[in-house]
Amino acid sequence: MKHQPTNLPTERLSIISALIILNYALMPFIYSPQIPINFSIAGFIVDLHVEYADLMVLSASLFAAIGTYWLLYDHPMIQRKKIALHLILPTVIAGALSIPLNVIEIGLAWWVMFGVGSFLIIFTLIAEYYSVDPDTSLFALARIFLIPLSISLLLLTSIATRSAGFRLYIQVLVLGIVFATIFTRLVAFMEISQNRKMMLISTLLFVHFIIACHYLPLTSISFGLLLTGFSTFLISFPFTMNNEKSLLTSVRDAAAYTLPFFASAFFFL
Repeated sequence: MKHQPTNLPTERLSIISALIILNYALMPFIYSPQIPINFSIAGFIVDLHVEYADLMVLSASLFAAIGTYWLLYDHPMIQRKKIALHLILPTVIAGALSIPLNVIEIGLAWWVMFGVGSFLIIFTLIAEYYSVDPDTSLFALARIFLIPLSISLLLLTSIATRSAGFRLYIQVLVLGIVFATIFTRLVAFMEISQNRKMMLISTLLFVHFIIACHYLPLTSISFGLLLTGFSTFLISFPFTMNNEKSLLTSVRDAAAYTLPFFASAFFFL
C-alpha cells in the first residue's frame, strides 16, 4: 500500500545544491598552467596535462557523493549496506555535467548548460531520496526520472569518447565502468538475488560490443546510439524477465526498447 513520502530535508538539499552549483560557476574563472603527468604502467605510457579547472570536475563529483550520503543518512527507510547504490548517479552526473562547463566558453550556450545542469543535479538528488522507499507514492516518479537520465548519460558519454578519439582500451575502461555502475543502480530497483552475476555478464557483453563497434566506420552519434541501444537491451532484460514468460518472450520485449536507438543510428552514418 502506498503511503505519504518522508519529508525531504530541504535545508541539506539547499546546502548540497549550492556547493555543486558554486563549483560549476567558478570553473570558467580558474586559470592555471598545465601540469604534466607522465608515467608508464605495464608498458603503457600515460602522458596527461591537467589544469586546476580539471580537478574541479572531481570536486563536483565529490560534493555530490558526500552530499547524497548526508541527504540520505537520516532517512528512516535507508539500509546502510545499500546506501552506496544511491551515490552512483549523483556522483557520475555531477562530474559529467561539469565537463562541458569546463570546455565551453562563457556565452549563451554556457549559461544554458549551467541552468540545465543545475536543475538536473537538484532533481537527481530529490529522485534518489524518494527512491529509497518502494512504498512511497513518489517512488514510481523517481524511477521514471532516473532510468531515462541514466540512459541519456551513457549516450552522452559514448558520443564524447568517440569524438575525443580515445584509444580502444580507454574507451573500454571508461564506458565499461559507466555501464557497470548504471546497470548496478538501475537493477537495484528490482529485488534480484543474482544481480552481481548479471552485472558481470552484461558488462562483459557490453565490452565486446564496444570492441566490435570501435573498428566500424561510424560517426560519433551513430557509435553512441548503437552502444546505448545495446546497453538498453541489457538493462531492460532483467525488468522483462517474468516466471510467466518464456526466455524468448523476455528477449523480444527487451529488444523492442533498442529499436529506436538502432533505427536512429542509421540516419547519422
